[in-house]
Amino acid sequence: MRKSLSGTRIREQRRQAKLTQKALAEQSGISASYLNLIEHNRRAVAGKVLLAIARVLDVPASSLSDGVDSAKISDLHEAAAHHPGIGAEVAGIEEYAGRFPGWAGMVAALYRQTRDQEAVITALSDRLTHDPFLAESLHGMLSNITAVRSTSNILTSIDDIDPEKQARFHEIIHEESRRLTETAQSLVTYFDKKADPNAGIATPQEELDSFLERHNYSFPQLDDLGEAPTNPVETAYLVNRILVNDGALENPEANRLVTEFLQSYARDSEALPHSDFAKKARQSHYNPSEIAHAFGTSMHMVFRRLAYQDAARTAAPPMGLIVANAAGRAIFRRPIADFAFPRHGNACPRWPLFQAFATPETPVAALLELPGRHKFIGLAIAEAQDARAFGQPPELNAAMLILHYEQRALLSGWLPDLGATRPIGITCRICPRKACNARTEPQILGDEAEG
Repeated sequence: MRKSLSGTRIREQRRQAKLTQKALAEQSGISASYLNLIEHNRRAVAGKVLLAIARVLDVPASSLSDGVDSAKISDLHEAAAHHPGIGAEVAGIEEYAGRFPGWAGMVAALYRQTRDQEAVITALSDRLTHDPFLAESLHGMLSNITAVRSTSNILTSIDDIDPEKQARFHEIIHEESRRLTETAQSLVTYFDKKADPNAGIATPQEELDSFLERHNYSFPQLDDLGEAPTNPVETAYLVNRILVNDGALENPEANRLVTEFLQSYARDSEALPHSDFAKKARQSHYNPSEIAHAFGTSMHMVFRRLAYQDAARTAAPPMGLIVANAAGRAIFRRPIADFAFPRHGNACPRWPLFQAFATPETPVAALLELPGRHKFIGLAIAEAQDARAFGQPPELNAAMLILHYEQRALLSGWLPDLGATRPIGITCRICPRKACNARTEPQILGDEAEG
């Protein structure tokens, strides 16, 4: 139990009033020895005695009683925990707050201000990094500027332009300038809004990615579902418990995406029980085709099971995974070291992921090289998501499993000849490769490098 600090507050107020213990005791109607015990927190003080002392000191009695600084002390404890390297004397926080309430209040206020500013800075940083509105706005501004420059160049370099065409060029400059102004104004308005510390994640898909990162892309609670008979109620309970324990999902759409992912994870675990799957994966040298045939499942399910593995329970090499629909939108992303996936916009068209759409149900393998000479093995396949119906094309998703090239020895015996190295990037706008015939938009990083 925390000791009373009323005596400490009384002593500090008495000193500020420039009174001796004897003078305060006499004016308060108590003995000096009793006041000495009070000031050293050896005797509690309340009621008439507290009111008498407060009256002599000319301060509210509440400022001398216990409990008044509980919020302040809490903030000081948080500040000390937030900066453990400074070595604040945590054991003396309460005495410090009691002896120097003004300084303690200022330190607590500065900590609160710093904490709030850090939250705002984090939210703004996440906006700049992940917000699709900013990416689209800046891309639009670049397009407007390019159109204005191109049209202006025509007007200044050609002397005998037909008046009608000249008027059209002026109209283009005016229209593009207007759009540029509107976009710039929308950005100014956007940044003028107060940053919400809780709005750092821009989309439900990113909230799903953040959820998976928090859980290291693995859910041991669901991994063992296939080891013994289960029922839908039990699975639903486990999924709900993961969501409740996480406690960080507030967006209903993000909650739906996470729930669907966990349900898919549970189905994969039931179809590919952990112990049997891990054993077969090692025996087959992690051949997805052989594993899928052994368990009678799809290659996509095997891809997911290999990528979302519990590293603590398996010796399998790390594997990345990206699953996209026919529009190229990423549905699931499981990154791997040195191979990033774009948060927004289109990925590199040279990825096997997109090649797989041209030959559904046919596995594709390639040796990939990112700028910087990092090499990877890419395994991809496009599969129908629903049973095919007459007169309707299948809904295809493509999945690409990614492994570090250095891990190729673990795939011995089944990996086909990968042929020549395929230069790839992450996304065209930040890819430095020169004269790439698959480029869909100019890069924005300066001069292009040789492939």
